[in-house]
Amino acid sequence: MNDKNNIRALGVLVLIGAIVFTGWSCSRDPYAASNKQYRKRTKELTALLQQYPLSDSGFDNSHWIGTTNFDLRKPNFVILHHTAQNSCELTLKTFTTDKSKVSAHYLICKDGSVHHLLNDYMRAWQAGISKWGNATDINSLSIGIELDNNGFEPFSTEQINSLMDVLTMLKKKYNIPAANFIGHSDVAPGRKVDPNRTFPGSHLLTKALASGLIRLALSLRIILIPFRPCGLLAMI
Repeated sequence: MNDKNNIRALGVLVLIGAIVFTGWSCSRDPYAASNKQYRKRTKELTALLQQYPLSDSGFDNSHWIGTTNFDLRKPNFVILHHTAQNSCELTLKTFTTDKSKVSAHYLICKDGSVHHLLNDYMRAWQAGISKWGNATDINSLSIGIELDNNGFEPFSTEQINSLMDVLTMLKKKYNIPAANFIGHSDVAPGRKVDPNRTFPGSHLLTKALASGLIRLALSLRIILIPFRPCGLLAMI
């Protein structure tokens, strides 16, 4: 009888332990490891910026003198993408996996929620092999915005409303020229098609005009030509 009681008690303890472990696992932040890695990387980059005298010039550092007039370089382009995946969760997993080697500054989900993934002043790996005018390192000049979309489905109203909020904020914060709000297909024609033909051009244009963002509205016409050439060429 004692053996049965002991086995029963042991079984209860194992069950309680499993429940506690499951609850602990579910309550853990699934992105704790990637957030820790983000902090580590930003500390490394901060240490590089704080280095003095400078050691990256290759010149005699004995003549180094620090100027008092400087600030951070700011982004001058915004590149729009679609994720080509089926959910924000999948994209977040991609962006927090080292081997993927891709990232963006913002991810906007179908429900309108916005994930700010990277400091705007840092360089995301989002444009790849690309060119705009004489600029070839688009990643160093731009902010990347990913829209949760598999590349074929329509964009939700909530998602587009959030996109407009983000675009408006970025334009005001960094004084980005209206013509520099462009799509991935603009800087990588023939290689990329995002944010694809379902991108709601007229909706964005109407919202921009209603908000008084005339230059941004004009920019959106430029952005949208590659996505809906037949309909939008008539609007110009």
